Amino acid sequence: MGVLASIIAVPLGIVLAYCLIYVINLRSFGWTMNMMVDPMVLLQAMIISVTASVLAGFYPAYKMAVTSPAMALREE
Repeated sequence: MGVLASIIAVPLGIVLAYCLIYVINLRSFGWTMNMMVDPMVLLQAMIISVTASVLAGFYPAYKMAVTSPAMALREE
């Protein structure tokens, strides 16, 4: 899920940044700035999001691994 989120978020973030810089800033404030897309920053963001999703999945996976399926079904 973290990889999918990264794949979707990077292009959408670039499009949103473009709109904010060249449309919103220009119309609202009358100025703009250069847009710089650094591939290393995008790679680091993808690595962080995948790492965060893996770490977030450890606790639920551990809880399900130590839970007895029969006990879990009885509680439902």
